[in-house]
Amino acid sequence: MEPAIPLPPTLPTVDATLFDGSTTTPCSVEQATAAANQPGISWIDIRLQGNDESQAASILTAVGIDPNAAHQVLTQGLGTEFEMTPTTVHGVCWIDDGDGSPSVQVFFTWNQNRLVTVRSGGDTAITEIRQLVSQRQAVLKEDSSTILGVVLQLMLATVQRGLTRTMIGVGALDMEIIATDTPQKDQTERLNTYRTAFAPLALRFPMYLVNVQASLIDPGTVAGLDQAGMAQMQQFLTSVQGTNGLIDSLDDAIRNAAQDIQAQVGTWQGNRINVLTIVTMIFLPISFLTGYFGMNFTWLENQLDSFWMWLLLAVALPILLVAGCIALLASGGYTVPRILKRKDRQPTS
Repeated sequence: MEPAIPLPPTLPTVDATLFDGSTTTPCSVEQATAAANQPGISWIDIRLQGNDESQAASILTAVGIDPNAAHQVLTQGLGTEFEMTPTTVHGVCWIDDGDGSPSVQVFFTWNQNRLVTVRSGGDTAITEIRQLVSQRQAVLKEDSSTILGVVLQLMLATVQRGLTRTMIGVGALDMEIIATDTPQKDQTERLNTYRTAFAPLALRFPMYLVNVQASLIDPGTVAGLDQAGMAQMQQFLTSVQGTNGLIDSLDDAIRNAAQDIQAQVGTWQGNRINVLTIVTMIFLPISFLTGYFGMNFTWLENQLDSFWMWLLLAVALPILLVAGCIALLASGGYTVPRILKRKDRQPTS
């Protein structure tokens, strides 16, 4: 039997990286363990990939996170957790890639030695946040406890930009709806896309705000979180409150657009009914004549034996009645061009 070939050190199958304030490098289990015991700027970011969460167990355990708890927070919980203990700060936050997709929930935990984030998306946002953090590395290295509040604020900044971008899109769509006379299928689909991307965050954020406020009312003492670090956490609370205000405004904008679509459909349906009513009123006398002259009366048969009588009763009289009805409608504010214009409008899909 050939001797067994020694295997290389176990590396996480997930995408785990270590950021020291200026550079980002792949993070092994050993590096994660070492970073968790060394002071300074250490941000370990774990990007879960695929459905096999057991692949992430080793790296999560190395940084002191229960894999089952992280999985539950990201996939099953309501995403409103935020708690400060004497040794750690942990909970969730959100990031937005700015591509119109829903905001990605991020689980984080911090102590005086490292910040760990666990997520399943948001690569573009994380790259941007790291670049912004690297621009502040001189200040952060003077007081590494501020990195938690700074990173959380930068995360919410991406969400705020996404909400603002969505609000602009909904506002433009609402103006388009108001300017459109007939229902448009694509308008409804676009509004549903905005609502689908926005709904998960809108559902969770009010309770999240309550939890953050409760944690920061009297935070007490957290090991490694000094006055500067606590000031950044207070700024994060302000960012949470501002984000909640944006969510409320966007929710109102989406509701207004939905109501305008309903009003648009109601107006279009009302116009169709009006046209049908007008046409019925115009041709009702002709229907009466058709029924009347269709009866087999001997007197009628004797009177309709000439071409001129047929021309008078079958042609001239209906035309005269139709003209009279149109004149009557015109006196009530309806004109022939207006009626025809209403008949020409058709819903588009």
